[in-house]
Amino acid sequence: MPYPNSPGKHDRDALITPKASINYFDDDPDPVPESVVLCFHDGLFEHVVNAYEGTAFDGESGYALDATDGQVGVVRVPGIGAPVTALEMEELIVRGAERFLSLGHVGSLHSDVSLGDLVVVDRALRDEGTSHHYLEPAKYVTASSDLCERLERVLEAANEPYRVGPTWTTDAVYRETVPEVERYRNEGVLTVDMEAAAMFAVATYRGVEASALFTISDQLDPTGWEPRFAETQTHLERAFARAVEALTR
Repeated sequence: MPYPNSPGKHDRDALITPKASINYFDDDPDPVPESVVLCFHDGLFEHVVNAYEGTAFDGESGYALDATDGQVGVVRVPGIGAPVTALEMEELIVRGAERFLSLGHVGSLHSDVSLGDLVVVDRALRDEGTSHHYLEPAKYVTASSDLCERLERVLEAANEPYRVGPTWTTDAVYRETVPEVERYRNEGVLTVDMEAAAMFAVATYRGVEASALFTISDQLDPTGWEPRFAETQTHLERAFARAVEALTR
């Protein structure tokens, strides 16, 4: 059976639109920055609010940075995974967002991509469901090349070691099997995450930009799993600073 199940879906208009949903719940929503960092960690969001001058929007879930004249902001996504990220992006796009950067900690498939390393994601392997409702079947969906290049220039100027490559996006954390890890590692996939493929698909479909900047929180190896989530905060903060530079240029 093909996926999604309805043939020709990609040529059909949706019944429910982001604009209709926004207007139903809020007839006067706050303006949003044109460039948005999507944040999935409370600790990072709290750091941004405490360390950067800015203005809150959408209650307390969004924060626009004064140093960028409000053109760059961060949004705390209310959850994790592809569906909630796509929903958040759709509604921000309707309100004027043009550029998205996912920033989070992820699993590494390689021993030489380790804790604290930064990864610029140039494409995502589509092993989740959401992206398939936006784009025709394909193994990968690409990030925005211009945004990736901007990230690379900033990281190089700051002498930050980094890698560029693909991520494996999956919905099923507890179904990441050894054969999959071995296969994707051999194909050159660097990391595993839960949102990037959906992000890139929404951006492609809606004609906006999207990329991802990751730091490593755990290692996946056929011999076992090494979690180090408690040690990622300073690396997330460092990555955020670089992200703002890239989005401001």
